[in-house]
This record gives sequence, C-alpha cells and structure tokens, in this order.
Amino acid sequence: MAASIKKNFIFNLVYQILILIAPIIVTPYVARVLGVDNIGEYSYMLSIVSYFSLFAVLGTTLYGQRAIGYAQHNIEERSKTFWELLIFRIVTCLTTLGIYVIYIFFFCAKSSRLLAIILSVNIVGVIFDVSWFMQGMEEFGKTATASSIFRILNVVLVFCLVKEQTDLWKYVTITVGSSIAGSLILWMFLPKYLCRVKDIRPFKNIKSIIQLFLPTIATQIYTVLDKSMIGWFSDGYSENGYYEQAEKIIKMSVTIVVSLGIVMIPRIANCYKEKQFDRIEYYLYKSYRYVWLMSIPIIFGVISIADVFVPVFFGPGYDKCIILMMILSPLTIAMGFGHVTGLQYFVPTEKQNILTLTYIIGASVNVILNLIFIPFFASIGASVATVISEFCVALSGLIFVKKKKLYALKPIFISSWKYWIAGILMGGLLYLIKLFMPVTVWTLVVLILIGIIVYFLMLLILRDEMIMEILNKFFNRLKHKTISSDVIGDATDCNDDNSLSTSVFDDTAINEITDMENNTDSGST
Repeated sequence: MAASIKKNFIFNLVYQILILIAPIIVTPYVARVLGVDNIGEYSYMLSIVSYFSLFAVLGTTLYGQRAIGYAQHNIEERSKTFWELLIFRIVTCLTTLGIYVIYIFFFCAKSSRLLAIILSVNIVGVIFDVSWFMQGMEEFGKTATASSIFRILNVVLVFCLVKEQTDLWKYVTITVGSSIAGSLILWMFLPKYLCRVKDIRPFKNIKSIIQLFLPTIATQIYTVLDKSMIGWFSDGYSENGYYEQAEKIIKMSVTIVVSLGIVMIPRIANCYKEKQFDRIEYYLYKSYRYVWLMSIPIIFGVISIADVFVPVFFGPGYDKCIILMMILSPLTIAMGFGHVTGLQYFVPTEKQNILTLTYIIGASVNVILNLIFIPFFASIGASVATVISEFCVALSGLIFVKKKKLYALKPIFISSWKYWIAGILMGGLLYLIKLFMPVTVWTLVVLILIGIIVYFLMLLILRDEMIMEILNKFFNRLKHKTISSDVIGDATDCNDDNSLSTSVFDDTAINEITDMENNTDSGST
C-alpha cells in the first residue's frame, strides 16, 4: 500500500515548520554576531559553490523521485534504479570536485579561500544524499525525522560556538556539517528497500537525466545568479547581506506553501503510471487551493509588519531589508504555482521539456532585468527581477496547460476569492494596530497571532471549502475513534478481540472512509 498523503504531508509540514523555526531562532543571533558584511560574503560564496553542486547533481534528484515513484512496488526495479543513480552521482561529483579545486586555488580570492574549502563539503554531500529515494518511496517521515534531528543540533552548536565576527568559518562548518550528517543517517534505512541486482548500467538514462537537468540550470540562474551579480556590481558584501536576509525570510515562507506539493510528486507519478488521470486532476486542484490558502496571508502579513519585523528580528543595520521583504513577498504565489504546475504535474507526467521551456523563459527575463536593474538599484533591482521572472515561469506553465487543454484553469482562480478577502482584511487590521504599538518583540508576536486568528476566522465565516473539509475530517476522526474505543471496550469484555482486528472500525478502514486519497490504496490493502 502506498503511504498516506495525509501522513506524508504532516511529516513534511512539521519538517518545513522546523526549517522555518530554526532560522527564526538562529538568524537574529547570527545577524548580530557576524554582521551584514560576513553574511553577504557567505551568501556570495554559497552562490558560487551552488553552480558546482548543480553539475554534481545534474537532473538526478527529480529523475530519481519520479523513477522510484514508478517502481514503488517492484523491489528489483527500484534497487537497480538506486544503484545506477548512485554510481552516476559518484562520477559527476568527483569530476565536479576536481574542477572546483582548480577554482579555489586559481580564481578564488585568498580572503575567501577558507570558506570555499569548507563549502566544498556541499559537493561531496551529493554522493551521500539519498533523500530522493526516500521521497520516491513516499517515506517522508524518515527524511523529516533525520533532517529535524540535525537541524536542532545545528541550532545548539551555532549558539555554543559562534561568538564573534571571526567565527564565520565555524558557522559555515556547522551548517554544511549538519546537512551531510542528516543525509548519512538515512543510509541505515536503505537495506529494507533494496535487494541485490545485476546488469547495472548507470549511464543508460542519461538522456532523461539531462532533460531534467536543463530546467534545473534555468532555475539556478534566477535563484542564485542574482546573488553573484550583486557581488559583481557592488562594492563590498553589504548589499548581498541585505538581499540574503530578506530572501531567506521569504523563502522560508515559500517552503510552507510548497510543502504539500513535495509529497504529491511521487503520488502523481504513480497515478500517471496507473492512468488515473481524474485523480491527478483532483490532487492538482487541492494543491493550487493550498497555495492560495497559505500564500495570500503571508503576502499581506509581510507588507503590513515588515517595518516591525526587521528591526526586531535582525537588529540595527538591516533597515533596507524592509523594502526588500515587501517586494519579494509575492514570490509565495509565483513559486507556489510554478511548483504545482511544473514539478507536480509536468515532471511526473513526462512533460519535462515544457518545464524546461518555462524555466528558460524565467531565466532569460531574470538575466536581462538583473543586467538593467542591479547596477543602478543593487539588491532592490535584484528583488524586482526575481519576482517578475518567477511570475513569468508560473504564467508560462499555465498558458501551456490552457493551450493544450490539459485541465481547466477557471476553477483554480475562482477558488481564491475568499482568501483574498480574508487576507486584505487581515493586512488592513494589522497595519492599523501597528500604528499604536511600539517596535518590540512582544508587538511582533501579538501582530503575528492576531493575523493568524483574523485570517482563519474570516475563512470560517466565509465557510471556505478547504477549511470546512479539514474541520469535518478532524471531527469525524474524533467521532470514529470514540466509537472505535467503545466497541473495542465491549469486545474486550466479550473476549472477542480477533473479530475486531478486521472490523469496520479498524484505523486503516477509518482512514479509507474519511480520506479520499486512501480510496486508491484500499484495493491493495
């Protein structure tokens, strides 16, 4: 039986929340201890090593998720896919690492050479990263647990070891070290899913891997190149520091918006293989609606309280992050829609060429606008270029869907009006309340809590379908569990436990009744 989407979503959401919470705890401390210039230098060097990591990975992550999703129920096929991709990654990583060493000693500034050496661990880590396999198997619980443990350890070590501006190298070491440790721990789970295989050909699928690599290149251009270009056109690293901190907060929000889509990729791949096209459409509409649900309050929340958030969160010297966060806030919708249409639909349904085209459009727009805006407006110009290019990616994907009549777009946009009403009212109320409160930590906490309460209360008043569905399922689950407990209690008195093991009140049966997605699985139960 395939893993439950609901459970995978919860595991992934909890992990994404941890991803959100960990920087919320660490970033204010690091921003004050290291300063904007050190943060900017780290951002710039990370953007450089990201290009090398990109070529080490190629398109194996997306290809691996899809291929394992296809072979979930065939241990021999998925084992062969795993070993072929692992060997392929070893070859690409070692080749890339050799080129990176040349860069360090011949092209990297001496003052940044130590950082460059530490960051090389990111390239080596590609070999040991098997999260793509676990995600393809829909085992998000294991990846989330392993990563969460080392996220927490990362927070503890930063507070214990990073004490002054000269500790930048320690901060980078802790960050990359915890990442690779989280990957290594997943290897202990692999024997359960693999068997011995013969006739391994690691390069037989290179064409498909390269096809999925092309959109990754384009993505890298408009997600990393902007940081490199800010460094090229600016004096010092302060502009990189502003952009890095503002983008970090928005990208943390984006992880929450796309958390449902991440667990959908292998499920939709499996549905596509089984030719369950109606179910694919059902999942897609759920994902688009979730993007509206989560992204709209983030946009209006950021615009309303950025001038309180920045001084409280980052401390003095980061005032420019206020306008940057406001400009970047629409990324939640753009990247959310791009993720659903591109990674959640085009990749599992083998339309990666269309995904590549949308990313090339976004990358082209980004490069052109960066060349125009960054020399004059620095980080502000990069922010505007990033938002426009992400919307180009999302819109070009939807245009293709409409042109080919793959699924209807009208229901996607009609479903958003309640979220806009709730978001606008929430943002307006927060702005008014903010005017009468001092800029303090408690003010920020109060504003965030008020925003959450007002937004979801408005959706309850408007009886939003998704919120009502979640509440109905929650109360139905409580009701069924109560009935189950009563029946089990009576049966225990009658010493009739055996008959209950297959009763309609069994937890698996309840899941199948109350959750539509489990109806697909019931046939294999």
